Amino acid sequence: MPAKKAARKNIDIVKKGDIEVRIIRDLCIGAATCIVYAPSTFDLDEDNIAIAKNGEWDRLEKIIAAAQSCPVVAIEVFQKGKKVYPK
Repeated sequence: MPAKKAARKNIDIVKKGDIEVRIIRDLCIGAATCIVYAPSTFDLDEDNIAIAKNGEWDRLEKIIAAAQSCPVVAIEVFQKGKKVYPK
């Protein structure tokens, strides 16, 4: 019997308007590159894991750049329910 792939768990899903950000906490290594690209959207929690901030977020382009900068692809970005990163 083939081994089953482990299901992703521990995902933070935050929506703001038509943008949804999913942070896969089990993958995040706290590199903080997301904060460099989208400082109004991302921060690190007390465990040095990325979180989506309250308040006004950066423009979609900056949020996508932040997700692209993540060395472990721990951030997924959706707009109007459609995945825009990673594709």
